Amino acid sequence: MSTPTTADDTTYPHKLNPADTTGLMHWSIYGRRGNPSTTRATASSWQYKPFSKPVTQPWDHVIPYSELPKLLHGFVPGEMEDKWFVYADGPDAQGNAAVHFYRSWTGFYMVEAKLVMEVDEKGEVREKDARFTEITWETDRERYNGDMDAQGTVLAVAEWCMMCQLRPETSTSEDDKAEEPGSKQGEADDAPDGTT
Repeated sequence: MSTPTTADDTTYPHKLNPADTTGLMHWSIYGRRGNPSTTRATASSWQYKPFSKPVTQPWDHVIPYSELPKLLHGFVPGEMEDKWFVYADGPDAQGNAAVHFYRSWTGFYMVEAKLVMEVDEKGEVREKDARFTEITWETDRERYNGDMDAQGTVLAVAEWCMMCQLRPETSTSEDDKAEEPGSKQGEADDAPDGTT
C-alpha cells in the first residue's frame, strides 16, 4: 500500500481517467439506460413546467418508420436514475405531432420537436419515414447550465432512454467513403462555406 505524498492524493485517492469522466457526465445528463415503452406516455404521466425562455428554429431530420412507435410512446421515469420524461402529442388528421422532452427531477421543459408523418384517408400512419420539421428549446440559464444542443439532446435521449435510433447509420468502409461527396482524399472541398 502506497502512502499519499500530497494533499491531493489524500483527498482524491482514486482519480478518474478520461473515459470514466465521460461516462459519469453522460450518466448525469441521460441517467440509466432505458427500454422502449410498451405503453404510451401522456401529458398526465408526470408533473412538469412550461418553457421559460424558448427559442425555435426549423429542423429537417428523417425519422425511420421502424423507430416511430418508440418515439411516439415516449418515456416515463421509473427510478431516480431516470433523468427524462418524454411524451408525444398526435399525430393529428394531417400527420402532425410533437414530442416533448422534460427533465424528470425538476419537470423543466427542455425541448419540443415537431414532426410530420404521412397518414391515409382514415388517419392511419402510412409505413413511411417521418420527418422532424421544427425544434424549440429552453434558453433560461436558471434551468439549463450551458448552451443546449437541442437536436443532439433529442437524438441522445431517444437513443439512450427509449432505444430509438434516430441518427443516420454511418458506414466506415473505405469504398463507401470514396463514394460520398467531399470525402475523396486529397481533393479540396467545393462548398464555399466549408460544408459538403
